[in-house]
This record gives sequence, structure tokens and C-alpha cells, in this order.
Amino acid sequence: MPQSSVYHAVGRLSVIEKNAIDGAKLERLLMAQNAQDARRILNEYGWPDLGDNEQNASEHVRQACALIRKLSTDDKMVDAFLVVHDIANLKILLKARSLGSEGQMLSPCGTIPLEKMRSAVSERDYSAFPLPLKTPLNTLEKRLSMQVNPMDIDITLDKAHYAWVFSILTDAQKTTKEYFRTKVDIINCAMMLRAMHQEKTAKFAENLLITGGFTSPKQWLRAFTQPEKLPLLMHRHGTRIYAAAIAAFLDNEKLPAFEKNADDHLLTFFMPYRRSISDKERLIGYLLMRERESAAVRLIMAGKENHFPEEALRERLRELYG
Repeated sequence: MPQSSVYHAVGRLSVIEKNAIDGAKLERLLMAQNAQDARRILNEYGWPDLGDNEQNASEHVRQACALIRKLSTDDKMVDAFLVVHDIANLKILLKARSLGSEGQMLSPCGTIPLEKMRSAVSERDYSAFPLPLKTPLNTLEKRLSMQVNPMDIDITLDKAHYAWVFSILTDAQKTTKEYFRTKVDIINCAMMLRAMHQEKTAKFAENLLITGGFTSPKQWLRAFTQPEKLPLLMHRHGTRIYAAAIAAFLDNEKLPAFEKNADDHLLTFFMPYRRSISDKERLIGYLLMRERESAAVRLIMAGKENHFPEEALRERLRELYG
């Protein structure tokens, strides 16, 4: 049940956010001599210490998801950000089932209880799922009965993900809706640029496209046939992301930089609520902050263990919310 007071929720967050990993803390972690030194620093920061780096980073996100669920004054808005875990779990379970194995590393952060999801996938019965998820899963199962295609699983569930998100949100949740519409544009742009560089057909590209962005799939497909126009479709999102799209159009190796710039742009939707004491979007900002911290620590720890140069890690880090 949602909380009745956003002031209570924000008050709790204001205390908890004091241990956020800011730029200075991240810099100290980057400067660690080795993985052991980095772990010692993380312990000082109060980072989870349950097992390996992946488990600890996942626990960091799990704690954040549990907290915003507890403090939420708008469950639907929170659900829109948590269904990504349901989608990831479904991908794992469907692929594991095709291999005759149990799905591992499932996230408890989704909106569908894990046992309910395991049972649904095992029985191929999605009748209790939300309609935007149930319908594509039923259709997918028919295809999987003839041929198991991991890419088909990914594409189908990625489309279902955003159909589900937009079915949850209302026009009253303006910032969140604009965030997800922009995210769909970013995903579609990255997929079209990647398909272009791989010299894929228009039919292949069309199958990838997700509905719900500011730019329609039809517009993306039209631009794909005239690829020099692909970056132009990102112009509405600002000069920084537009320039990154042009660079990625000209050079396939610039695609990761485009995705990094795009991710940083998405964070700006919730930056205005960073110090708010009365906006429910503050909780989403907190979740994004913890997700960014988790991703940054994953990257740095992997780099320390594999002896990557510090600058190589720095180039790949996303901006922090804290």
C-alpha cells in the first residue's frame, strides 16, 4: 500500500542519502591500488558484503527497491521502474527452461512474486499476468514450441516491457512518462544504428522496434532506409545526445559512447527533484542513484580484478545522481 505522506518518505530518504557514493567517493574507489583495496574502501562506505561482487551489487539495488516500495506514495509510478526486473527474470526463466535447467540469479525486485513467475513459466500459463505481458507471452510460447530462439525471447519481452510500462502510467505522471518515452527513442536509435552498421535488412530492423517513444516505429524504419537521417530523430532530445548519435552513425565504435551519453541524459529528468521535500519523484531519483552506484561499483571491481587501466574505467562510467 502506498504511504499517505510524501514528506515522511522524503524525510527518510534525506537521512539515508547521506551515505550516497558521490564523485569524491567514486574517485577514491577508482584510485584503489587493487581489488582488495577497493573492497576495503567499499566496506567503509557500508557496501553490502554478502558474497561476490555481483551479489553485493545486486543486494545494493534490492535494498533500494524494497525501501522505495515501502515509502512509495504512488505505487504505479514505482511499478513502472520495477517491472524491468520482471522482464529480466522472465528472460532468464524462459531460456533456462529451453536448456532444461533452473533459472539462476533472479531478482526479487520485480512486481510479480518469484514463485508465481516460476510456476507460470513451468506451466506455460500466464493467465494471471497483466494483459500487456500475457498476450505476447502466449504468442511467444507458440513460436517456442516449434523453435527456441533466444533473440525472439529478448525482442518479444523488450516490447512487452514498455507496453506494460505505458499501460501503468497516466498523463498525471508527466516526468516519468517523458522519461520512458525518451528511453524508448534511445533504445530504438541504438538498435537502428547497430543494425545499419551490421548491414541488416529493413525487415530485420523493423522487428526490433519498440512502440511508445516520441518517434514512431514507422519513422524509425523510414530513416533506416535513409540512414543519414537516423541521428536527426534524436535532435529533439538535445545537442549532446544528437552529437553522440551523429558520431555513432559515422563510427560503429562510438555506439557505446552514444549509449553512455543517452543514459546520462535520462538521469536529468529526475535531477530537479534531488533536493525536493514534496515531490514523489524524489523516490525514483533515489532508486536511480542506487542503480548508478551499483553499476559503477560493478564496473570498477571488474576492472580492478582484471587490471584494466584507470582511464579505461573512467571513460565507461555513467554520471552519478548523488
